[in-house]
Amino acid sequence: MTLYETLANEYIDAIKSKRLPFGSRLPALRVLAKQHKVSLTTATKTYEYLQQHGWIYPRPQAGYFVANNLEEEQLPRLTSLQNQGRDPKNYSPVLGYNPGAEFFNPLGTSMIAPELQPTKALQRCIKRVASRSQQSLFSYPNPQGEVGLRQALSEHFRLDHFAFSAKDLVITNGCIDSVRIAIETLTKEGDTLAISSPCFSGLLDLLVALSRKIVEIPCTEEGLDLDFYEACLKQGNIKASLFSTSHMNPSGRTLSNAQKQALAKLAQDYQTPMIEDDVYLELSHQGKPPLPTKYWDKAGYVIWCGSFSKTLAAGLRLGWCLPGRYLDAYIKQHSQTRFGINGLMQLSLAEFINSGEYRSHVNRIRTQLNQQVYAYRNLLIENLPLNTKISVPDGGLVLWLQLPGIDAKGLELAANAEGVDIRSGACFSTHDAYGDCIRINCGWPILDTSDEDKTSAYQQLLRLCQLVKPLK
Repeated sequence: MTLYETLANEYIDAIKSKRLPFGSRLPALRVLAKQHKVSLTTATKTYEYLQQHGWIYPRPQAGYFVANNLEEEQLPRLTSLQNQGRDPKNYSPVLGYNPGAEFFNPLGTSMIAPELQPTKALQRCIKRVASRSQQSLFSYPNPQGEVGLRQALSEHFRLDHFAFSAKDLVITNGCIDSVRIAIETLTKEGDTLAISSPCFSGLLDLLVALSRKIVEIPCTEEGLDLDFYEACLKQGNIKASLFSTSHMNPSGRTLSNAQKQALAKLAQDYQTPMIEDDVYLELSHQGKPPLPTKYWDKAGYVIWCGSFSKTLAAGLRLGWCLPGRYLDAYIKQHSQTRFGINGLMQLSLAEFINSGEYRSHVNRIRTQLNQQVYAYRNLLIENLPLNTKISVPDGGLVLWLQLPGIDAKGLELAANAEGVDIRSGACFSTHDAYGDCIRINCGWPILDTSDEDKTSAYQQLLRLCQLVKPLK
């Protein structure tokens, strides 16, 4: 073990034992070098190692601080395993799996607050591109997407050690659109897809709209129940799978590299395509993003989907897909249902990436989300019953809570009546395993406690906690 690794492990032990709690400021590099009698190079490598492994994070012009490393809570999981396809529309809540409230507030929809987005930089970029792209505005877009954006995304993800060719990428109207095209390309009405349990409510609504059946694969402490999943594959009634694998909504879980590698192998062994919804990939709270399952896909059976909707701006409606061996069929289906994607926005996003603005923004927002999730958790722990269980996501935007003894659907209705928007567990499954669970978005900063704005995240969280107590 090198000297810097030995020194880093001393800090890891201090963080694990809570001698260095979350948010603690670490010594400056020169102070660290002097304290431990090491070179400045060794001190720098020590902090780089700790940051790379998610133990610390930097604040510009402020130094290094201890990151959010909280112990995992044991949350409910599906126990009634059924390997026969279920029609999700037969089990959907009255307003569907992804109900839209008549109002908007910070806790409901999974998204980042507009004030945290690089609005002015993006506006400048769009203006620059528009001023020199008059010709492209009067031409129909390339069905596969602008080469410039595909190349920019290829280079962007290559820097995160996930390399692919721009010629293999397809630009779409967002991640959910990428997933929809993949489902339509790979399956037909009445076919059965495997999904995780719990599963993002928007995907369940999409599967209802497309008249597909589902089998829910439980999540365990290790991740997906791969033994049950393989048993379903062996039966031959699964035509495709649809899994989120990094910072999953609503659980916040990220599958291990071993699980992702196993999923890629199962897709190849059973020649059953896997659609990977990776919209939260870049929102790791611990530094660099994890690798997707697609990284281990050597035979092209994994269809990787992503977008800017969670990292940058949902209104842009720009996403992408790596369809693997299904590229030609995917482009054909895409062309039949869309006549191209807005060329100006594609070129603007290409420039935004190439300028370095996008990477800088994503790096900033990871640190911000780390702090916000910790702040949300802390406030909820202080104000909810002691038996409440709260997820410990290592990325993404949401918290998944279990409130034992609480009717989550009743709480959702009571909260809506008070102008508080949350999602109950019924939105995320066709089974009733999550009847005492709710999901909360953490994309808005918690402002100062003196803030009296009833629509602020702080006031909304407090009101939610007040509603829980009478329902006990």
